[in-house]
Amino acid sequence: MSRPGARVGVISNPTSGHNRDHFGAVETTLACCPGVIQHAVTATPADIPAALARLADSRVDTLVVNGGDGTVAAVLGAMLEGAAFPRPPAVIILPAGTANMTAGDVGVRGRLRPAVARLCRWATSPAAGQSAGERTQRCLMRLDMNGTRHYGMFLGAGAIIGGTEFAHREIHARGVRDDASLALSTLRTVWGVLRQDPAFSRCSRVSIRSDGAAVREHDALILALSTLQRLSFGMRPFWGEGDGPLRLTVVDRECRRFLPNFIRIIAGRPGRGARPERGYHSTNATELHMDIAGPINLDGEVLTPTGPLVVAATAPVTFLRL
Repeated sequence: MSRPGARVGVISNPTSGHNRDHFGAVETTLACCPGVIQHAVTATPADIPAALARLADSRVDTLVVNGGDGTVAAVLGAMLEGAAFPRPPAVIILPAGTANMTAGDVGVRGRLRPAVARLCRWATSPAAGQSAGERTQRCLMRLDMNGTRHYGMFLGAGAIIGGTEFAHREIHARGVRDDASLALSTLRTVWGVLRQDPAFSRCSRVSIRSDGAAVREHDALILALSTLQRLSFGMRPFWGEGDGPLRLTVVDRECRRFLPNFIRIIAGRPGRGARPERGYHSTNATELHMDIAGPINLDGEVLTPTGPLVVAATAPVTFLRL
């Protein structure tokens, strides 16, 4: 399907991981597509609603987010909350952040500058745009927490917090990004769990009520919640039944045979060992009421709930992978 006359709007966060190194080149490439690509640069999240309104007034039919996982959640959350677009546009995610977990599942994979060049070819050339790419849908998570509404596509707790702090301190500071950074932090976390290192084996007391079911209590070694199908470096740690877009996995502190089961779980093949009576739980839901004692990772940002939080799935967003 050709794309003559495509109207593309790009929202950029120049302080996102890869943008810090390549934003000048990105701006130059986008500027070579006048009349087809409109570029809005945001300095803070508060700038996003106005940028969306300007692009909507220009009647863009494709919205591109040039930023990291947090920027993606902020832009899409503002799009869903606001009324700028009568009909939400298709969304393209560029791998411009540090971890780029969302881009790895529903966005443009690979390095940032080639991804931007690919976007420009698609937007301007009917010959290059004969294939409109792969369209897929995902919901976002809408979190009501501490009196504030947040949006995201991944939430983690327990040992994930130690891995996140290690990544910020030791991995990202050395310029390692994308799947490599997440693989290294995961390996270090697993090693810490096996050695019972308190910096990596911390647990979170969690109470969970899923879609009105009875409350379940966990001393969670790992809690992972997402609307993505593929997490970093290809992990697929969800095997719950049901149609809900919220995919939740909890590994209890007293789980059995952690290492072999963990390897199978992240590969998407949990096997017979990953059962509730052995400390492994996975479920799908449309709404979760949770009380988590301790910090959470929301799309790479560490936050601390001060009370119960409600997580609900938004309406689906259509993503386009080039």
